Amino acid sequence: MKKISKYLLILSFLFFVSCGKGDDSDSSKTDEEGTEEVKKDDDKTTSGKTEGKDDESSLGTNDLGLSEGLPDDFPDDIPEPENGKCLGSIITSEGTVVTFESTDKVKDVVDFYKEKMENSGYELSEGGEILVSDQGGLIGWEKTGKEIGLMLGYDTEKEITSVVITYNYSK
Repeated sequence: MKKISKYLLILSFLFFVSCGKGDDSDSSKTDEEGTEEVKKDDDKTTSGKTEGKDDESSLGTNDLGLSEGLPDDFPDDIPEPENGKCLGSIITSEGTVVTFESTDKVKDVVDFYKEKMENSGYELSEGGEILVSDQGGLIGWEKTGKEIGLMLGYDTEKEITSVVITYNYSK
């Protein structure tokens, strides 16, 4: 039951990640010279030259709170998805969550991970494959002291597979 609640937490996180930016109370506009004027909730206006990066990306996080790139403790025995890129990571009380996008179909990503995880000594956890289809699914693996979760979802408009890897070593 605890594992199912962990997967629901991850699903909720993925839902928020896939929704993108919501209604921002800040508004901004850029004039012809590239100077950006931002109006905040408190009616203060600031200006600055834009150079393709916003303040959040220069701090190493994005608007969703994800840290850029792989975390330092990303397991050596867990492969990154083929034909994919890392969108970022977040550390939670339940473990670390790392988000990727891949141009591969869900079935290809699942087959890739099944082979690589088995080769790394992982076994499917109890109830390890949940609702795996062409549109996505959940898979869990275990290895002494390690719990790894893989959540997949396919975006038909963008033709990409979202791959979310969670890991926890506190077992």
